[in-house]
Order: sequence, then structure tokens, then C-alpha cells
Amino acid sequence: MIGIIITNCTVNSHIMLKTPKNYQFDILDANSNEEEYQIAINDIVTFQLYTNNGFQLIDMFNQSNNNQSRNLMLGGGMNGNSGINYIIRQDSLVELPILGETNLVGKSIKEAEVFLETLFAEYYVDPFINLRVNSRRVFIFKGTGGDAQVLPLTYNNMTLFEALAMSGGVSQNGKAKKIKVIRQIKDSNKIFLIDLSTIEGINDGNMILQSHDIIYVTPNIYIAREILSDISPVLSLISTLTLTLATYFTIIN
Repeated sequence: MIGIIITNCTVNSHIMLKTPKNYQFDILDANSNEEEYQIAINDIVTFQLYTNNGFQLIDMFNQSNNNQSRNLMLGGGMNGNSGINYIIRQDSLVELPILGETNLVGKSIKEAEVFLETLFAEYYVDPFINLRVNSRRVFIFKGTGGDAQVLPLTYNNMTLFEALAMSGGVSQNGKAKKIKVIRQIKDSNKIFLIDLSTIEGINDGNMILQSHDIIYVTPNIYIAREILSDISPVLSLISTLTLTLATYFTIIN
């Protein structure tokens, strides 16, 4: 019976991303907030191209519909169109209009815009590029089953506080003093331990998130409740058997 209980024990089985007791977490560097996102494989990007250093983009609201049709636009955007998505392939290339296969991996958004402006300068006068990455997102696990979310980074410089607020905050079952932020750096991971239970954690809470960061709020552990939940079926079975045997011996006597 004890073996059955141990085998089927679910105590703490919901806890993810465990670290050893004396694990050395990475130190959050204030300078890391200055790092710009670099375009990566599988990203989805949208770009818009305008001539004359974007003059037509600035003056678009004063133009008639006929004049707007003369705007050079690759990817949409002038008439409310959000543009065409281009996927960065596994070979680091993306096929863009006119340019064909182009490598943008490893470049920040600004660097990619300047790079594309240089390439398009061969075909257009003073090209102006507006580029954005639409696939940037973080993953949030708030310590309660069923509450995990994939949160899009809709704008640059989104902080941990903002991500938690948009996902509903730290649940009652979560530990505000033990929030792990896991960040993939090339071929390795950095794991930061954030304590938001006191006002001293405000600086760490303002850390700027990067695409594919994992935010894990460590859940509270209710050992007694979980053990009771595990053994309740066994106790119920024992109680039923005891009552059955007692009834049986009462009848035969």
C-alpha cells in the first residue's frame, strides 16, 4: 500500500525549472538593458520602403488619393495596411522584393534598416526603411496551472513589471520573491533570480525583456495539502474496507 502511495505521489510534481539548492544565479547587469534585440532565425519581419528620405511618409496626410498612389511602398502601410510578413529562414536568409535573398540575422533593427537602405539606394533615390519584428514574445508561467501565457512584445523596451501586469500579476499561489527569468544567450542560458516582494526589487523589475525570455514565478508549496490529496483515495479505500469487514463480522456473529 505504501509503495502505491509513493509511486503515485504528485507532491511538487507541478513545479518546473528547478535549480539546485546552492545554484549560483546570474547577476543582472544594468548595461544589459542597453542591448538591442538582434534579428534571429524564424523571426517574422515587416518592412516599408519610401523614397526621398521618407518625405512622402511625412506628407502623406496632405496628399490626395491620386498622389498617394505614387508613393513607393513595399509591404504596405500607407493606407492602413500593416504590411506583408517575411520569415527569416533556417539558412538565415529572407527573400525580399527586388533584393532577393538577404541576410539580416544578427543585426539590430536599426542596423538592418541602415543596411537595407544602402542596398535599395542602388534602385531608388534616398530610400527610407521602416522595419519591425512581429514575432518577438516572452513566455510567462505564473505558478498556477492553466495560467501560462505567450505574451507578444508589442513594443521595444517592455519591462518585467509590464509583462507581469499584462498577464494579470503574480497569482496568490506564486512567490513574488522568487521569480526566475531565463534568457538564451547564443548556445547557453542565463538565469536571473528576481525578488519583487520588497521595494528594493524595483530596479530588477524594470529589467528590459528580450524575445523568448521565460518568466517563471515559483509556486508556493503546500506539502500537507498535496499529501492529503494523494492519500485521500487510499484512506477512503481503507475506510470502506474497514466498514465492510465490520459489517460482515457483525452479521456472522
